[in-house]
Amino acid sequence: MRIFSIELSSRFGSIALVEDRRVVVEQRWEENFKNRQQLFDAVEAMAIDWDSVGAFAVGRGPGAFSGMRIAFSVVNTLAQVGAKPVYALNSGAVLAKRFGAEQTVVVGDARRKQVWAGLFRGAQLEREFELLELDQLTDYVPSGALVVSPDYDRLEELLAGFHKPDPPESVFPTAGELGILIAKRVAAGEASEPLEPLYMHPPVFIEPRFST
Repeated sequence: MRIFSIELSSRFGSIALVEDRRVVVEQRWEENFKNRQQLFDAVEAMAIDWDSVGAFAVGRGPGAFSGMRIAFSVVNTLAQVGAKPVYALNSGAVLAKRFGAEQTVVVGDARRKQVWAGLFRGAQLEREFELLELDQLTDYVPSGALVVSPDYDRLEELLAGFHKPDPPESVFPTAGELGILIAKRVAAGEASEPLEPLYMHPPVFIEPRFST
């Protein structure tokens, strides 16, 4: 089955076509956050035969709010044609799979003096993603677990005492890896994760200034 995969949870976006658990073609770019023209240019450059696509895969974060929202909007719109299935998976699973440690903690900058973190055993989420105060991370990370982050450049001081990849640097999920991982899970009969982004902060409601 050919899968179209999209990953927009970090500052590096990507799309890919995956077939037989291998990447057929992939486009990657660094987000400029001014608009999403890079995404649409990448889709156009791949010249996809949409009739050949049997399913869609999307990374659900945690990560960039606008990127995740757009990723779901795009795959849901494309999947409507032909009523094709959509599979979602947290983006941290891609990083855990890439490094192959027994236990991996994926950590991200949640701003507001907080981080988000998820614990994996292999590529399986063992402890759900949580929003943590900075001083809570030490208690969250098991002894000896590998700690990786798409925001290492901003969290370098906080992560100094943990076991990290060599060299320690920011790492990012890709659509190709996501598509392969989802293809394996589909073949194993595993269900999709919820078809919605993993937002770690609750929506903020602002009271209207004037009554209607």
